[in-house]
Amino acid sequence: MVQKRRHLEHHPGINPEPFQAIVESVTDVGVILSESWCYPKGGGQPGDTGVFRQGDEEHRFEEVYANSNIIHPVSGDNLQAGQEVECVIDSNRRNILSSMHSAAHIVSAAANERWGAITVGNQLGITESRMDLKFENRDDFDSNVLEKDSNHWVKKDSEILVHQWGREQIMTDDRVRNRRFVEKIIDRIGGSNPILRMVEIEGIDLCPCAGTHLSSTSPVGNISIGRVQNKGKGTFRIYFEIGSMIN
Repeated sequence: MVQKRRHLEHHPGINPEPFQAIVESVTDVGVILSESWCYPKGGGQPGDTGVFRQGDEEHRFEEVYANSNIIHPVSGDNLQAGQEVECVIDSNRRNILSSMHSAAHIVSAAANERWGAITVGNQLGITESRMDLKFENRDDFDSNVLEKDSNHWVKKDSEILVHQWGREQIMTDDRVRNRRFVEKIIDRIGGSNPILRMVEIEGIDLCPCAGTHLSSTSPVGNISIGRVQNKGKGTFRIYFEIGSMIN
């Protein structure tokens, strides 16, 4: 049985509250809790880190990841199954990565809107993130234009919404970008009408996403496009930073 990913219920994804849970098991790779609100790494977004508090003791856990369960890597063997712990997620890290993730959606959508570019890869970071963009005609690409277009949407303070939608609603909404890729995601999930978590940035973007986000675009702060690398086959790798006002 796949453990429920409770972070999906928390939008906006910033300032996560501490939560109580029972230690289900302690394995060679980490701790499995009865439930977890931690974000496990995936989709280009690094996982949460933080501490477990148990009595007077603190146990730091490193980057959370998931298989069928959500794994919290912990050094030391003081935790035992059956103990209740308080889990305190590193809010600063989560807030920065949520800001970066919202910024990535803006940059991706702006490049698609301007040149029809398709995002084929991305990796979020604390100080800098990167994105691989594939163009039909990459000679048209101008990083200054992309930066300007992206910051236009930041300044509009567009609302960021989360929807739970089925196949028909997704595939009949003209705002959904890269529809063929989205349909493959739906087919991979299977079932007659699988439900996807759709993240919408009003006016510019609508796509499947399990990551954490802000409630609107302006707190992203200024998006700055930095290095641009030629990855061949019509693809550029761009690096960007943000001036997020989220603490």
